[in-house]
Amino acid sequence: MSTTFNRERKVAGWILSAPLLILLAGLLIWPIYLGFQTSITHDVLSEFETYPVGFENYRSILSEPNFWSSIRFTLIFALTATIIELILGFTLALLFDRYFPGKRILFSLMLVPIMIAPSLMAVMFRLILNENIGIIPGLLNKIGLSYSIFDQNNVFTSLIILDVIEFTAFTFLLSYSALQNMPQEIYEAAAIDGASKSQTLWRVTLPILKPALAIVFLLRILDSIRTFDSIYILTGGGPGTTTQTVGIYIYKTAFIYGDFGLAASAAIVLVLLLAPFMPSIIKQFNLGAGDSK
Repeated sequence: MSTTFNRERKVAGWILSAPLLILLAGLLIWPIYLGFQTSITHDVLSEFETYPVGFENYRSILSEPNFWSSIRFTLIFALTATIIELILGFTLALLFDRYFPGKRILFSLMLVPIMIAPSLMAVMFRLILNENIGIIPGLLNKIGLSYSIFDQNNVFTSLIILDVIEFTAFTFLLSYSALQNMPQEIYEAAAIDGASKSQTLWRVTLPILKPALAIVFLLRILDSIRTFDSIYILTGGGPGTTTQTVGIYIYKTAFIYGDFGLAASAAIVLVLLLAPFMPSIIKQFNLGAGDSK
């Protein structure tokens, strides 16, 4: 009887999920199929004829040093920014997880950066850092220091600072929401056992919030990997190609050099490089959620 009931529930679940699955297929599978079709085609903007070339575009992209350097920079940028944002966001969430005067106003101000479009934030940041009219270079000049965003020693740090200013609010909001769902009885039991605040944080709060923080980390790093607009507006991928993300590389290949086949193959390769990590990451999340119950 229970077997029949479970089977009926599964069938009902598939039937009810069918519209969403069809929509996802249309939004994901079909574009990926078209992208793959383009990736095995010689499709150059300056030429009127397109024709199949097999995996020639893939051989070209895998032997392209700029492609691998863009992936390396993207991963370094994404990991650095995400780790800093997660630490700052969680620290701020701990500070706001209590009552103090002016909390509502400060909480609202904390969320302002994520309400601004990344492209607009990048334009504002570039004006602030402009060597001729920017306030920060002007203040540094008064104390005998010079600053240029295109300086090899400054550009990476400047991009990280911009990303941290804009997206720390995201990690803060999700971390704060997770803290608000923590049962107060756990803190009371820890206090009765004589645990200090630091012991409660490391032995109670963090182990329980580990799955939630892992999800925040995943969401943020995936978003960082596809960063395009802010870096493109600030540096255009320069100086040279030192700050060229994989998104900027694909954009330039397609819309500046006009090679859509090569750009599509680069996008497919990026998907294939990231896809194997997803099942193991999701499995770890499920295990963490099971341990926290």
